[in-house]
Amino acid sequence: MEVFEAIKGRRSIRRYKREKISREIIARLLDAARWAPSGGNIQPWLFIVIDDPKLLGAVRKVSPGLFGEPPLAILVCSNRERAYRMGGTLGRDYLTICDCAMAVQNMLLAAHALGLGSCVIKSFSHTAIRELLDIPEGVEPELLVAIGYPDEAPKPLPKIPLKEIVYLNGYGKEFPGLEEWK
Repeated sequence: MEVFEAIKGRRSIRRYKREKISREIIARLLDAARWAPSGGNIQPWLFIVIDDPKLLGAVRKVSPGLFGEPPLAILVCSNRERAYRMGGTLGRDYLTICDCAMAVQNMLLAAHALGLGSCVIKSFSHTAIRELLDIPEGVEPELLVAIGYPDEAPKPLPKIPLKEIVYLNGYGKEFPGLEEWK
């Protein structure tokens, strides 16, 4: 799949088939994620793969944003201590979430290219997730990614036209000749 096709074709999926995802495919998703850029090459991300049905059920109970019953979830955490050692307070307090979000975007695009659906969840109880997954201090749960074979095919949602969100050489300055990508 071509990258622009993946970018425009990916949708948030909230209904999944029960089919398990192979370890090989999981490894490919994680490899795509770790190749994301990161500020100062800190690479603050840590990934907790959750495929145990009981544990997924427990995670679902403390994650109001997690819909359906995905066979897989990956919790993306930031290693705040490593980020602080390598990047100071900027690395710890700001870059980590940006870096983790870029890793997640790589994972989402890879999932789509492999025929999987995914949905990013930020609404979960950090306290409960920490307890369920034995997450130590200094490691922060950032984003939860539900993944599975899609059992729905949502239509594309409208996007704000480029001419309304892009300026040239200063805020509010029109970008003449800017064309929508087809």
